[in-house]
Amino acid sequence: MTTDLLPDALREAVGDGLHPVRPLSPAWQRTLGVATIATAVAAIAIGTVALRFDLGQIPLWLSWGCSALELLMGVFIVGLALREAVPGSATPTGAVWTALVTGLVLHIVVGLATWMHSPGMQAGSDSLAPGIGCMTHDAVRVLPIFVVTAWLLFRALPLRAPIAGLLGGAGSAIAGDAITHLLCPMSDMRHVLVWHTGAILGFMALGWAVGAVWQRIRWR
Repeated sequence: MTTDLLPDALREAVGDGLHPVRPLSPAWQRTLGVATIATAVAAIAIGTVALRFDLGQIPLWLSWGCSALELLMGVFIVGLALREAVPGSATPTGAVWTALVTGLVLHIVVGLATWMHSPGMQAGSDSLAPGIGCMTHDAVRVLPIFVVTAWLLFRALPLRAPIAGLLGGAGSAIAGDAITHLLCPMSDMRHVLVWHTGAILGFMALGWAVGAVWQRIRWR
């Protein structure tokens, strides 16, 4: 089909919409950038916040080893999100849910294993204040990772923006949560599930919502 068969108005409209764009870096490079930020956030938190008082009671493979594993899992999920964001490179739906469930299960298993090795500090009668404090600290660590991830996601023009946002929120939150069991002195699973798992679910919901709003505005 030649352009001679196209109406003049259509040719002009297409021509007016053409402009040079900066090509996307490969997905692995963008994922590496997020990994660098997540690692820096973890290092800053470890360097500025006191580690839990009973860390010596927790095996090395569980404390530092599982922190590294959870960080890698979060970065992997962010990588899936960045792949999903590129048109024509959608992640299979089954892989999306497998990654999300695996990340959440890993987080919960690490919390459960930590509780089994050391009960930590007791929350006492007032568990609301320390819970809100923990969730706030989690959000502060996750937010810079989430912001950079979201910027990379929506710069790539995802066709399924809510799915990309969901993966991005989950990966960012799990990566930010990687050192939580090194810092938070409370191992009680009620505390972990309500406040720390709740923070992860909150960023997953936030990622989905941002993606849904972006897609609605973009398509209009």
